[in-house]
Amino acid sequence: MEIKLKYGSSEISLNIADKNVAGVLTLPEQAQPISGLAGAVRDALKNPIGTPPLAELLKAKNPKQVSIIVEDITRPNPDYTVWLGELVTELKSAGVKSAKFIVAYGTHRAHKPEENHKLYGTLPQDFGELVNHNCDDPSNLVSLGKLSTGNELKVNKTAAESDFVILTGNIEPHSFAGYGGGRKAVLPGISARETITVNHAKVTRDGVTIGNLKNNPIHEEMLEAAKMFANNRTVFILNVIRNDKKQPVKVVAGDIEKAFDEGVRFAEKMYTVNVPEKVDAAIVSCGGYPKDLNLYQAQKSVTAASQVVRDGGTVILLAECRDGAGQAIFERWMAGQSVEKIILKKEHEIEVEGHRAFLSAKIINRMDVVVVSSMPAEKIEELKFCSTETLESAVAELTKKFGGNFKAYVIPNGAAIIPTVSK
Repeated sequence: MEIKLKYGSSEISLNIADKNVAGVLTLPEQAQPISGLAGAVRDALKNPIGTPPLAELLKAKNPKQVSIIVEDITRPNPDYTVWLGELVTELKSAGVKSAKFIVAYGTHRAHKPEENHKLYGTLPQDFGELVNHNCDDPSNLVSLGKLSTGNELKVNKTAAESDFVILTGNIEPHSFAGYGGGRKAVLPGISARETITVNHAKVTRDGVTIGNLKNNPIHEEMLEAAKMFANNRTVFILNVIRNDKKQPVKVVAGDIEKAFDEGVRFAEKMYTVNVPEKVDAAIVSCGGYPKDLNLYQAQKSVTAASQVVRDGGTVILLAECRDGAGQAIFERWMAGQSVEKIILKKEHEIEVEGHRAFLSAKIINRMDVVVVSSMPAEKIEELKFCSTETLESAVAELTKKFGGNFKAYVIPNGAAIIPTVSK
């Protein structure tokens, strides 16, 4: 069997014997792309969930400052200019003259100018101003008070000064928040590092897993933060759900909780793929760029693949990682501490970015994770992952480890799937 898997902006062929493939895990046929994204966005804005149409809401509120929160380059938004363009058209129809476009980096690195242009085109300049959120700059952060958990919610000053805020982004599987999108644009998107740290440190708790919102303490705090943010301003969401080819299949808009919940219900049905049993191995691509921009982001696909691999098995990760490890604290934790020491960390010891080292270590403690990447082999191994140059050599190692009749799932896009074992 030959399967082409995304790698960065290109593809690599996987050649594997049919007898070794337990299944190729892709989304069901109903995950068909929207025929016209612009029209779907217009329809969502005019028929939102839980609120009046956006234009009516804007006219009724007559806001002094509108802000639009946008996702950064680590999220697959190849058509941002299309749906942002429709959003701006709707704002103009309601008499809004300009808006602040705030890039919700969380703790991610800032964009290069060409990356901003690639994602958003000239829309921010044509209709206002592009604001780069900085989670470490006290002069650009404002406290909104303490959440019920005791975590102090500090957010971007420009967003806090806005009386109408539109949260945009994708609803997609997330390795510890359950799903991305909705409330996540506030926390972590435009929050302070210390606020994000306290939230993400909850990875040590029960209920924190991919595709789960029920009794998930990280999700619950994110939602509470979004509601607190909405106390003194109008908040409206516009979220897109994509299939495993990054194509939009549904648009939801409206109330920060009701619209998000409806989007999640659709996403859960689409992304969940059941398998009969755990097997020896999984061979997973992140779906290419930007989800394999760095190892920090690519780890999310490891989380998905590990759900269907038995203890003592192997995950083979295909990820270009053109930005290397991607996050300094993640790199420092993985390189400087043993797997055993990391997984014994208590909640108060978890740093943001270190939280993903904790998640990685938990998986590496159960199984081998072999990375096929542009990163130097010595760097990959320093970070406690295994390394091999090609997919062919990785598959050959499976034969050595498990014998010629090993079984593996192939996952073409680990960033857009929730594999589960049927009960």
